[in-house]
Amino acid sequence: MTDAVRPPLQARSRDAWERVLAVGLDLLRTEGYDAFTMGEICRRAGVSAPSIYARVDGRSGLFLAVYDRGMRAVAATEDRALEASGGTIEGVARAMAAVFSEHRDLLRSVIVRAAAEPALLDRGAELSRGVVERFASRLEHVDPERAAMLVRTLYTECSFRAMYGSEFWRPTAETDDEFVERLTTLARLLAGPVH
Repeated sequence: MTDAVRPPLQARSRDAWERVLAVGLDLLRTEGYDAFTMGEICRRAGVSAPSIYARVDGRSGLFLAVYDRGMRAVAATEDRALEASGGTIEGVARAMAAVFSEHRDLLRSVIVRAAAEPALLDRGAELSRGVVERFASRLEHVDPERAAMLVRTLYTECSFRAMYGSEFWRPTAETDDEFVERLTTLARLLAGPVH
């Protein structure tokens, strides 16, 4: 996988590149990686394959460009959710659930692809460690080791739900509110004594 993007210089080329990235992101969200083909992206974005190859090295390079765009959107949601969390255990649990809820389809697609792409798995692991560190650092009144463990657990629960849906652990779907309540209860238990 190479993530070198050769940026477009002309306004028309920049517009076309933006369409390509938007279409690619939409395909990952709605149909998954298997639908993420150069032909389909070209068709939906109204561009030629050579115009994409002028920017990136094939499907893999395009995927990384779209992935980076998507992860910037996820990071922006994280920033907003953390800001609103108030640094409380409940607020941080809600923030984590909100991020995964808003970006569930993209994250599912990326997680599935990472299982088959070691470079993407490494990149995702690095980003994930950063997320855990950022969220854990907001828990000011929780022991730092416990905070990291707590947030890793929340992250795992949210990842699992994104991958397998809300009906995995029980025969009827768990609502978003029920999920947040379960995450909050789990977070309180893992936090231990708050100082």
